[in-house]
Amino acid sequence: MESLFEIFISFLIIGIGAYGGGLVTIPLIQHEIVVKYNWLTLREMSELLAIAQMTPGPISINTATFTGYRLAGVAGSIIATAAVVLPSIIFFTLLTPIITQFKENSHFYRINKSLQLGVLSLILFAVWSYGSAVIRGYLDFGIATAAFLLLVNCEKKLHPLIIILVCGIIGLIFF
Repeated sequence: MESLFEIFISFLIIGIGAYGGGLVTIPLIQHEIVVKYNWLTLREMSELLAIAQMTPGPISINTATFTGYRLAGVAGSIIATAAVVLPSIIFFTLLTPIITQFKENSHFYRINKSLQLGVLSLILFAVWSYGSAVIRGYLDFGIATAAFLLLVNCEKKLHPLIIILVCGIIGLIFF
């Protein structure tokens, strides 16, 4: 059983770094629970992310809840989930009024633009690390590439949920 304090601090760090949304948290989650603490393997994390993306709610919260439960039962689940949402609660409660005042400030705009570039790098890293854990051969690569190309070329005509369901059916047939 892992220390509840370590679980809290790890998911607090993930919550602090979640600027930009769910995909941004993937490299943070990977660093904390795979690299730093070895609580999960990269393969286990990729499976966890697949489950977290299929269930309702943000990836970071679903991942925190599952990982906390796996490490320390219900208490771990509660601690991890609370820790990952705490920074957002504090941010919105304390900083939103201040940020609203500086919204039109050119310095604030440049900082925000630079943060967006950092977020993009985290998303690209998430794609790279998650892809390397999931894609194990040419068939995997072909399915992922075809799904990506369909999403890019048919984004206004084809709902992403259809792509996910078709990939699931293909998986039932070929795997």
